[in-house]
Amino acid sequence: MKIKAGIAISLIPWFLALGLYYSLAIHMYHSLGGWPESIGTRGFSSALLMHNNIHGFYISNLALFTIFVVPVIILLCLFVPRWRYLVIYLSLQLLGMLVFFLQMFFAPDGYTNWWLD
Repeated sequence: MKIKAGIAISLIPWFLALGLYYSLAIHMYHSLGGWPESIGTRGFSSALLMHNNIHGFYISNLALFTIFVVPVIILLCLFVPRWRYLVIYLSLQLLGMLVFFLQMFFAPDGYTNWWLD
């Protein structure tokens, strides 16, 4: 049971990011009546702007943590024999980021183009 809980906990941050990504897409589509025609947040309601800011803050910080902090923790765990079992869970964090970015191929083009710009 311990292993399943560890796997779930490892994947929760990027699944939450995925939920925020698609919830922002749905919110944007319904609020604007389609995808934005220009880069930026011009014409966004205050609720949509807040949703976008929360999403941007979360994704930015999670990506920075995953790219810069997780590899250092993995290296540390590899050098401490008692912590080696944690490497698989930390590796799942990296896998979660990869899956998050790969799933963008399934999102609507109008939203993905706006999000990436």
